[in-house]
Order: sequence, then C-alpha cells, then structure tokens
Amino acid sequence: MIKVLSAHTREIDLADAAVNEILEQLDVEHRLLAHSAGVLYYYPDFAGVVKKLCERLPFPVLGGTTSNSAVPGTLKSGSDAGGDIILTMTVFTSDTIAFSAGISEPLGDDPRLPVEKLYRQLMASAPEKTEKPAMLFLITPRLLQIPGDDYLAVLDSLSGGVPVFGSIAFTHSADFRDIRSCFNGEEYASSLGILAFWGDYEPRFFHSIITDDRMINRRATISESHKNRIRRINGIPAVKYFETIGLAQGGEIMGVDSFPLILHLKDGSRLVRTVLAVEEGEILCSGAVPPHVPVDFSFCGKDFVVSSAKKTLLECSKWLRDKPCGGVLIISCAARRWTLGADVNAELRGINRILGEASYHFAYSAGEFCPVEVKKGLKNSFCNYSMCICAV
Repeated sequence: MIKVLSAHTREIDLADAAVNEILEQLDVEHRLLAHSAGVLYYYPDFAGVVKKLCERLPFPVLGGTTSNSAVPGTLKSGSDAGGDIILTMTVFTSDTIAFSAGISEPLGDDPRLPVEKLYRQLMASAPEKTEKPAMLFLITPRLLQIPGDDYLAVLDSLSGGVPVFGSIAFTHSADFRDIRSCFNGEEYASSLGILAFWGDYEPRFFHSIITDDRMINRRATISESHKNRIRRINGIPAVKYFETIGLAQGGEIMGVDSFPLILHLKDGSRLVRTVLAVEEGEILCSGAVPPHVPVDFSFCGKDFVVSSAKKTLLECSKWLRDKPCGGVLIISCAARRWTLGADVNAELRGINRILGEASYHFAYSAGEFCPVEVKKGLKNSFCNYSMCICAV
C-alpha cells in the first residue's frame, strides 16, 4: 500500500517561507514510512523554491514545469481558485513499495542511449529479487525532434512493457520558453527523469476518448509521413488536404487546438494527435504519425473537454469505491487547456466534487504517457488531447 501526502504554495517571492509552508503541510518527520519519493509540478518562476525545498527533503524528487496544477486544498468547488502561479507536490511513502529515481544525460536527437543508461542505473538500485519495476513515472522535456512515442519504444524494449505513466513538461507562455524537467532541485532543458516503483503493486489507469459524434468528415488515409510529420493525405500534400476539408487556408492551419486527428492502428487501438504547426508544407503533430493508416478528423470544443473530464473522473471514482488507493495522478493535455480559452479552470472544477476525499495531483502536459486497453491487454501509449489518470 502506498500512502500519498500532498502540499502546495503560492508564495513565489519569499523562498524560505514557501519551503516552510510546504514542509509544514507534509510533516515528513512524522508521516514518512520506510520508502519515499516525491513528484512536483510548478510555474517556472518557482525554480528557486524548488531547489531549496529539495535540499530539505530526505528522498528523491522528480518534477517539471507546467501552466496549471492542483492538489487538494488548491481548488474550491465552483471557484477559480486554481490559478497559474502555484507549486504543487505529491509524496509517495510506503513500507512495502520501494522507489528510485534519476535523470538522464541530455537527449540530443535520439533518446535511445541516454534513456537506456538511466534505466540501467535504476535497475542497479532495484530491491533484491526484483526483476523489473511495477511502474515507471516519467517527466520529459518538450523536444519537437523527439516524439513521445520514441521514449516509450526504448522503455518497452528494455522493460518488456512495464506500465509507463507521466507527462511532457510545459509552461504557460505561447512560445514555450522556460520549459524544464527537474530532479532533486536541479533543472534540465533536455533531460528525461524517471521515478521507478518497485514491489507488489498494480496501478490502475483511465483515459478519456474522443467519441464518434465528434468526427467532422469521412475517413482519409495518411499516405506519407515521417516521425511526427504528415507529408501526404489521400495522395495529396497534407496542407492541401486540410484546405479541402476547411481546416486550413492559405497554407495555415486554423484553430489547431480544437481539431485532434484520430489514427486507427491495426491492433485495434487509436492514436490521438494534435496539430502543432505547418513547417515546409508538412503538418507537424504532437506525436508520431505512422504512414498508411486511416485517420479521422474531429472537433472538440470546451463542452467536450469538460464532459470528457467528468466521464473519466466518474470512471475512476467508481473504481475507487471498492479498491484501496493512496491517491490519483491526473495528467491533461495542454491543447485541452487552450480549448478552454479564458476559463482555464473549467476542467478542474469537477475534481473535488467527483473524487471526494481522494488525494489527487493534477497537471497540464504537452503530451500524456498512459497505458491503454488493446485486444491483448494494456499497451503503453503516448496520448494527446486526453485526460489520463493513474490510481496509485
């Protein structure tokens, strides 16, 4: 069993006061069990607080920047008390589940060798008679040249499919500056962090889906692609195809955050991809886009973001009634946040109402790592435009 502690602060000017506020909420001297580790999300200007906080904590801490995050006590039902300027933290502590964490070397254009080296380091810290972790939680940098799928491919090959949950670091700014991953108080621009869970532990996962009623045109086929770039659809240049269905004009994509692409894979699973930009006539997507697969186009407005969050939270809440659980991690896509417009907390308001007394940690992400159900069981997936939940 894992016990979950949470804390937050909005004190951004006085670092010592912010650290003391968090430590008072955690009360680590009296509440920690045999094994502990922490996860934190923060507005970029909290970097100094993060460094001082981690110096005071007796366990590894993995973190990353985000635009919005929340834990119990930061939101009140029906209010906009979430805000952007906040640091939130979760501490996992257990007598039976162990933890280890680390940060990779800079990733460059190919994550394979840095991620493999980090995984080997984590395996060296495994408890005796433990062959592989029960779960990997990761926070990665936002590097457009590395789709999130590439990280999963490496980890799946190394671990044999250990469940992977986590997020890509994110910020509030339109130009995505100051995005950082963080380990033990030190920030990194191009390194991936992993927190490994060891022991007899089976996390439960939930994720939102885009329903068929959101589709806006007949199905097409991706004719040519490379990694996360779509080059041709139905045999014609991708941007030209977008123009034929009214999603582009003059070579520019319109309303990119509201039009996720739905890719249908041979194993029965679906990949959801948001469109980031047009570069040199190619459609740049948020994750890998395999060639020669069917694709649907959808429209998802604010109503869908709110309703799909409610549905996913209700599924989790129903499961929690019958299962012992320390708490839940909730990762939601940044594109969902942009779709909400000025009402940035609309997705968050239902958390306290639906999850009740359950401990939770919510953060927005530039991409979500979450296992999804396929014909043969669970499959690690890099998700977009979804709310993903891990019940720990």
